[in-house]
Amino acid sequence: MSSVDTTQMDVKQPKEIAIQSAQSEPEWETWELTAYTDAPEENGGWTITASGEEFRDDYTLACPKELPFGTRVEIEDIGVRTCTDRGGAIKGTRLDVFIRDYDEMIEFGRQERRVRILDEEETIK
Repeated sequence: MSSVDTTQMDVKQPKEIAIQSAQSEPEWETWELTAYTDAPEENGGWTITASGEEFRDDYTLACPKELPFGTRVEIEDIGVRTCTDRGGAIKGTRLDVFIRDYDEMIEFGRQERRVRILDEEETIK
């Protein structure tokens, strides 16, 4: 029976691996973004978000149904927004950023930005 010298082997215990995984940064991906306002004529007549929340500046984000309400998403050069709304065209890697001011919304147009999902915890019922 041969013995193996483990003094120089980097052996990680399961607990260490779990801690490292939990601490790893979410990956950035390129998504397509558009913008929308809270005007009822742009939202199928709705005056609140699909989650039942009011529209909130620098917070509200329309996400595909694969991302639960309450999911926080970081958008390059915009910041962190929270999924509280849905949209018929919001599928796959598309997001709709809430911008209250109509002229700013039009200026935003359609863009590609780097996005990373910070969490997917359903915090809004």
